[in-house]
Amino acid sequence: MTKAKKYWLISPTESGGADEFAYTYEYGDDLAMGQLVEVPFGRKKSLGVVIAEAEKPTFETKPVTRLIELPLIPAHLVELAKWLASYYLASPKAVWQTLLPAGLETKAASPRKKPLPEPEGFEEPGVNKAQQAALDAVWNGQETSYLLHGITGSGKTQVYIELARKSIESGRSAIILVPEIALTPQIEARFKTAFPGAVIPTHSGLTPAGRRSAWFRALIAEEPQVVIGPRSALFLPLAKVGIIVMDECHETTYKQEQSPKYQTDAAAAKLAHLAGAKLVMGSATPAVTQYFWAKEGRIKLLEMTERANRITPAIPTVVDLRDKTLLNASRFISTPLLDAVKSTLAEGRQSLLFINRRGSASSLICGDCGWVASCPNCGIAITFHADHMKLVCHYCNYRQTPPAICPDDKSTNLRYLGGGTKRIEAEMARLMPEARLARLDRDSSTPAYLHQLYGELNAGKIDILIGTQLVAKGWDLPMLDTVGIVSADTMLNVPDFTAAERTFQLITQVRGRAGRGDRAGQVIIQSYSPDHPAIMAAAEDDYERFATTELAGRQALHYPPFTYLLKLSFGAKTAETSQRRAQELSEQLRGLQGVALSGPAPAFREVQGGRYIWQIIARSHSRQSLIGVAAATPAGWTADLDPVNLL
Repeated sequence: MTKAKKYWLISPTESGGADEFAYTYEYGDDLAMGQLVEVPFGRKKSLGVVIAEAEKPTFETKPVTRLIELPLIPAHLVELAKWLASYYLASPKAVWQTLLPAGLETKAASPRKKPLPEPEGFEEPGVNKAQQAALDAVWNGQETSYLLHGITGSGKTQVYIELARKSIESGRSAIILVPEIALTPQIEARFKTAFPGAVIPTHSGLTPAGRRSAWFRALIAEEPQVVIGPRSALFLPLAKVGIIVMDECHETTYKQEQSPKYQTDAAAAKLAHLAGAKLVMGSATPAVTQYFWAKEGRIKLLEMTERANRITPAIPTVVDLRDKTLLNASRFISTPLLDAVKSTLAEGRQSLLFINRRGSASSLICGDCGWVASCPNCGIAITFHADHMKLVCHYCNYRQTPPAICPDDKSTNLRYLGGGTKRIEAEMARLMPEARLARLDRDSSTPAYLHQLYGELNAGKIDILIGTQLVAKGWDLPMLDTVGIVSADTMLNVPDFTAAERTFQLITQVRGRAGRGDRAGQVIIQSYSPDHPAIMAAAEDDYERFATTELAGRQALHYPPFTYLLKLSFGAKTAETSQRRAQELSEQLRGLQGVALSGPAPAFREVQGGRYIWQIIARSHSRQSLIGVAAATPAGWTADLDPVNLL
């Protein structure tokens, strides 16, 4: 007797269109949601994921050609894939490339068991009263999402460990997300000590085979696991998830820059809802948008206001770089900062000099009064373009010839900000030749170097570390006494609406590296704008004051969280072509009800990969309206919903 045909909605992983997530195929036997199969798609075969059983269609269907002998993809991940495609207007191909490792359809893809590495030693402290209160509030609470606002050094990581322990004891796995590979060695060591044999690390530093092995470990695990890694770790196929932690939740690296251009906090909240888990977002400096959600009651706010070591951190010293007498020895390192580093070295302790790589020699500032050239329309710093000899706003394309004198105090001491890690390293080698120096930036952030550097710092083999944003992200260095922020202005004058927020966050995070051992430490902030609200609030460690001021400014200028944003970008081999196409699209979009446009204007990094990039910024109180704009955008354009910045 011939079996009756059955019909199934299957999502081919090679489907590049955003219109259809799944197609109807036929197969004689039962299939299950999350089952991997091979299906014909166009003129070739494609891996496919079974979504659901379908009604008999009115059109001819193609058959499933092969079953892939692997366990089912968990239902919550299948549902998350559908949501990612819809919410971020992404193709199934882009979504499945994000969720699945390459090579699943081959026989060689089957997992091979390897001996687990021995955990690195780490003596776990007990939880204090504040940590226990946060732990109880999450585990016993009724909400799905929590914002753990804990000052630097308050012991948030120990709360994460205890939450993971409770999750595992309840038979459910834990996902611990970190913003950067730089944090992985430290946090991995602590979790391996707490959960020997149950930790699955995954990150971009692994080979494709290593990442696939981690994915398979999660898929076939019979016992609860602890997954640790950057944003992609969210998508490992754990059967049951009890807790999701997003450490340093404010970091911009949690934004995926390729399609699907998801925000990890949104994706993690959705996954927690689908999996019946809880999400904890932790930071000393949450994004003001996240803080706004908490104040609005969309997520539960928890606070930890004391350091775990009970040592009160020192109040930072703000050095006014407009005082030229403080720059006698160096144009970058002031006398107070140099004296502090020298005294720290004499005591056998360590110093950190922080430089922000996002800043460049493009912001025009007055060295006498601190005036900064800014756009009268958008309220952001405008950028100098040497090819046109113009200051340009990268939101609305406002242009201005650089002034010869400062419009505020009539000074001629106008300068362009600069000074990268290599230049500061050379300067410190000249000023303090006896000191042992090390540098940490994007050029030196390989996994092997990070492990080596972290070990040498803890062993006291380095006197001065010169680093970028990587060192601000949770490193725990007990011998670090002095922190110097070489120029707060390179952060403050980045031409973006998040510049003040990033300045406050980075100063707070970097100053939090000092005083984590047995001393209070000292922090020195160098700036031409010492009275700026972001710098003053960071120096006084007053997050609430900063957030209140920043949110008021965002509301007045119609920036998130009070509106939604869409960044549309187009690249061409010539600037003229890119500008013309941007102007054509801008004309088409003008007049859309409920959508406001800025631009077109050249991107902050106008030339990327040999192509000239122009962009249009759309704002709306309706995210759905922006999805409609993105869906109607012509071929060749890139649409980024909910961008974390507009650079």
